[in-house]
Amino acid sequence: MLQINVDNSSNIPIYLQIVNHITRAINEGSLPPGYKLPTVRQLAVVSGISQGTIKHAYDTLEQTGFIKKTRGSGTFINAPKKTRGQGSKALAMDVIDSFLDRMQELSFSLKDTRIYLDLKLREREQQGPSISVAAVDCCPEALSAMSEQIRGLAAHTDLRQYLLEDIIKSPGPFDPAADLVVTTPTHFKALSGKMAPGYELTRLVMTVAVSTAVDLAAIPADSRIGIACASQRFAQIILNACDKFCKLNHPMLTAFFNEDNSLAEMIKKCDRLILPPNYSFYTSPEEDLILKACQESHRPVNYIYNVEKGSLLYLEEQINRIYQASEEPRRRALNLTRG
Repeated sequence: MLQINVDNSSNIPIYLQIVNHITRAINEGSLPPGYKLPTVRQLAVVSGISQGTIKHAYDTLEQTGFIKKTRGSGTFINAPKKTRGQGSKALAMDVIDSFLDRMQELSFSLKDTRIYLDLKLREREQQGPSISVAAVDCCPEALSAMSEQIRGLAAHTDLRQYLLEDIIKSPGPFDPAADLVVTTPTHFKALSGKMAPGYELTRLVMTVAVSTAVDLAAIPADSRIGIACASQRFAQIILNACDKFCKLNHPMLTAFFNEDNSLAEMIKKCDRLILPPNYSFYTSPEEDLILKACQESHRPVNYIYNVEKGSLLYLEEQINRIYQASEEPRRRALNLTRG
């Protein structure tokens, strides 16, 4: 089993420490091409690192070509590139290599590529400053839902995601170097105690979507409901909503992704499913196939979890206020240049 050791006192995010550890092992040859990595849940159990953090690391490794996920088989080490280095610089070099390879496939010369890249860099520079937002929650499903809506507020928002568990475990104060730090009222007190000086937390109220509430209320009372998700916390959120909107004659069942055969066993015992949106982000290839196969028989309800409208409007106002204040010096400089 792959062993991962992280330094909670380091300024390097835990997911990036995992990325660096695996890329270093690939470069040194201790993780050869074709080596099958443990599942997210397996690695979380042996390392004590949250599943959301490990999944983020795996996604980063897949995007940069270090690993490959094969549906129905698992996650494997890819053959290393010739000049692959270590750490963040290596990731950046791989991304650039992929971009250059793609431009070459499209028959663009290096000269043309340089011109187009320079145009896009100038365009980004003229867009003005980005506002960094650090989003914090206790479970990956809620964090993903919160982050997706924040991203939709403004093009100039740079969003970073943090799991509360990782922050609490870290011995030092939480200093994300962000313009805004957002969390839910439930986690406000715990996070406040870990914040570095100078930060003010913004509370975002999360609530079930109206469409999901309607779907839950429409489930027949005699249905046998199965809840499948990545974390116990999100399972509890769904259970609370079911208690509010459903009238059921049978107790609800729960299963967690990447936990042996619990999903397959639960599906045998239920006739309806409740799933988080984008559930395939958290499933193994085998579980993804199982869920796709029972779409008609179990008619899954997607539990859509949204930021309450008033909270979202307040956050949008904050982002725009900070952006305008950051943009003002640049506008003055442009006016002086034109003058």
